Amino acid sequence: MKDQKKAKWILGTSGVMLSALLLTQMKDITQTEANNTTTYNFTTEQENQMTKKEKEFVKLDWTNFEIEAVEQSPVHSDRKTRRS
Repeated sequence: MKDQKKAKWILGTSGVMLSALLLTQMKDITQTEANNTTTYNFTTEQENQMTKKEKEFVKLDWTNFEIEAVEQSPVHSDRKTRRS
């Protein structure tokens, strides 16, 4: 094989190996996150006050749920239209 072909093969295989390594690391992270799920301990009084729908919501997996509070401030511009 020529030197250029060898270099391409070496770069290609090293890229595949690097990708495989990164994918395995990402898989491990998601598994550890899944294992760290929190369980909610409610008292019997609290459980009796909950509706069926609320009990169903508590049983759901909320690990990837994030609330994004975005405050949009009004945009002030120095530009004026023809009418102003």
